[in-house]
Amino acid sequence: MKKTNNIVTLEKRLQEIINDAKKIYFVEEHQTKASDEETLGILISKFCQWNGNKIFRVSYNAFEDSNFHSFNEEFEELFFEKLEEDRLRSKQAEAVNE
Repeated sequence: MKKTNNIVTLEKRLQEIINDAKKIYFVEEHQTKASDEETLGILISKFCQWNGNKIFRVSYNAFEDSNFHSFNEEFEELFFEKLEEDRLRSKQAEAVNE
């Protein structure tokens, strides 16, 4: 099987997974309104076990693959800056509670 055929097959399988996930994650009235991107986001979140670092890496690599290199530089900087702020805030809260 050619590489192009493999890619098309993978994309078809992913679409099937997204369609199945809509039926599981959304109430019936919302299934047709839920976008593929929203559903994929939920799948990624669950696959990464709600771990922000893993979710960031998925997003980062998707942007890299789409040639958003300069955006990614700022995205990465902001992400780690916010992580550090959260870590410091958490430390301060722990100190107050002691």
